[in-house]
Amino acid sequence: MWPAAWSDDDYVYSTNGDGKGFDLSAPWSDIVVNRITGHPESRNVTGTRLASGDQVGQVWGDPQKYNRKPTGMVSVGGVLYLAVQDLRSEAGPWIFNDAPAATILKSVDKGRTWTWDTSKPMFDEYQFTTIMFLDYDKDGQNNTFDNYVYTYGLDHNWRDSFVNSVPDPTKLYLARVPKDRVQDRNSWEFYAGDLNGTAKWTKQIKSKQPVLQDDRRIYMNAMPWVFPKDMTVLSQGSIVYNQPLKRYLYTSWTEYTFEFYEAPSPWGPWKRFLSRDFGVYPWFPTTHGGYTTVIPSKYISADGTEMWLNSNTFVGGIQNYNLSFRKLRVTPYVATTPSNQPSDANLALPTNAQNVTPISRANFHYGNVEFLNDGIRWQSEDSWNGEFKSEDYWGYTWSQSYNLNQVVYTNRHVFGTDGG
Repeated sequence: MWPAAWSDDDYVYSTNGDGKGFDLSAPWSDIVVNRITGHPESRNVTGTRLASGDQVGQVWGDPQKYNRKPTGMVSVGGVLYLAVQDLRSEAGPWIFNDAPAATILKSVDKGRTWTWDTSKPMFDEYQFTTIMFLDYDKDGQNNTFDNYVYTYGLDHNWRDSFVNSVPDPTKLYLARVPKDRVQDRNSWEFYAGDLNGTAKWTKQIKSKQPVLQDDRRIYMNAMPWVFPKDMTVLSQGSIVYNQPLKRYLYTSWTEYTFEFYEAPSPWGPWKRFLSRDFGVYPWFPTTHGGYTTVIPSKYISADGTEMWLNSNTFVGGIQNYNLSFRKLRVTPYVATTPSNQPSDANLALPTNAQNVTPISRANFHYGNVEFLNDGIRWQSEDSWNGEFKSEDYWGYTWSQSYNLNQVVYTNRHVFGTDGG
């Protein structure tokens, strides 16, 4: 988990759970605050570990059953705020499967020391306990229309609970608080409008209404040995304002997929623009999506079409929890009319990567996307993902319309005895 905030000193501050942060000689902790420099485009990202453990926050429940996990971070007027939840850590089927309490911490010295009300959590009873701040660019500079900090929240757990110990999150909620009263729980207001973006606000947390609701459940038809399965799709990720594209992006995930949404305003209306299925365990670091998907605003390109997404895996142990980026490229939709004439030209060549995107119903099992169109017919890739699929497809999407006069599909190897 690496929720991030771009502060007024031009550093990115990020807090990881379960690891050592940027000092591998330091002791392991359930929570570590880091200061980050560099840019993933230049492959020069480095960091400094600033604080950890009890220096950062407290556990509200039984420390034998819960530990601390960061869920959101924001910079306001040079001050850092960090949302931290209790997450079940007790070994057994309940592990990571419920989040009953959360609070918000404050740092006025750029992450080295933190303060909070130690008497009680700001949020409890599983209400709004996975808190994600809206990232409005450097120190919130792109929020030019009001004086609020916006936060999104999930009830009950940070993702599907796997063992149904608590209700699985299917609703994303929104709250706002004046910038100078972030830690004042009585100053918070919750969205009480509808899913179409009609904004209303209430002080009563139990009267809140979702800005996004997605009741889909995935991998309901997974193979018998697959666990987890039958998962909801809203999870702890991030919400960032992409100012060049004038779009708000919520990046969510499941154990096996990415689920991304966009909206023209903080309150919607939200719609899904990307689902990417990576398949079941084992997770391959080079091909699998990972979890807690975060796009820091500092790493959005000037035209908004390229972003760097952090997501993590546990393959190989704790060291794979390090900050790990992959590029996300988007193309805003513009209606076009095809004008090309019949031709032998291949419209799906990888050299046309800015314009063409390979797609499939499920994952490219081994990540060999280039096999789809490299002309070498003895090589093959498959779409096995641990699921009994009622349909499967392979193909391409383009960012403009074309006339197509020929499509060629060559079938090669099927994975094992269970499809793909």
